[in-house]
Amino acid sequence: MSLKHIKTIALSILIPVYNVALNDLIKRLITQTEKLQIAFEIRIADDASTDAEIQKANALLAEQNQCFYTVFHENRGRTATRNFLAENALYDNLLFLDADVLPTKPDFLQIFEQNLGRAQVIFGGITYPKILPNPERALHYTYGKSREGRSVAKRKKKPYLSLVSQHLLIDKSVFLKCNPAEENAYGLDPYFAHRLDQQQVSVLHINNPTTHFGLETSASYVLKTHQALQTLVRLEHEKKMPKNYRPLQRVAQQIVKRNLQHKILRLFRNYEHHILKNLCGNNPSLRLFDLYRLCYYLKLTLEDDSN
Repeated sequence: MSLKHIKTIALSILIPVYNVALNDLIKRLITQTEKLQIAFEIRIADDASTDAEIQKANALLAEQNQCFYTVFHENRGRTATRNFLAENALYDNLLFLDADVLPTKPDFLQIFEQNLGRAQVIFGGITYPKILPNPERALHYTYGKSREGRSVAKRKKKPYLSLVSQHLLIDKSVFLKCNPAEENAYGLDPYFAHRLDQQQVSVLHINNPTTHFGLETSASYVLKTHQALQTLVRLEHEKKMPKNYRPLQRVAQQIVKRNLQHKILRLFRNYEHHILKNLCGNNPSLRLFDLYRLCYYLKLTLEDDSN
């Protein structure tokens, strides 16, 4: 039986959730499944949400036809939750959706159905609300629109690093092989992309986005950036990630090669407060954010080298 034939059979829609109301997402998906010409299921895994009212409301929504709902009693983290969903999925085509996104197009599921079998991983892209919903979330919004909300043509230039796991259609066996289920950390998308790259998994970029509504406050987004960079440096130290996979890493390598890292970090310490003030303001500069990320990464790598 050919791979393409297997992939045209059915679709498992998998949603990890933590303290997010699923009302709009589930209703939109259920409406769209009526037009599907294949079998489907929707599986939801609640990663020990602390909001009892949201959890109760989500459980009621999940009583729809072909919808399955699981609640964890202890928080496992998003990567492990996705692995649980994949292992329990009935079908070989897995469509992962984060709880805080909505399909942008009314035929979102149909478009994925039409593309089944064309590649082992299919990504439709990410969009953001047209208007910033809250000035306190300006950094995440600005970064997301500029760096994640890229066209198909731009994504194709870096097919692996352009993947965003907020939604992803992927072959079940590929996911279970490449998903870093042993990890429980923030910022694992580049590691996942690297593992797909290592396995030479076929990737198709199409125009079928979800809209991301779950924006972090700017202060929280900076802290999550810290966590993501800490994860990256740890993975480098453990030799799970190469030190030149991402553009940020390559720039840092050139700085170290010229022995400029100490001078740059001294300047960074003098201006760090002013940079953070801009990043947490109403009009954050992505150039300053790039500089902040680079300096924080240099600081972490120096600390790692000294241990």
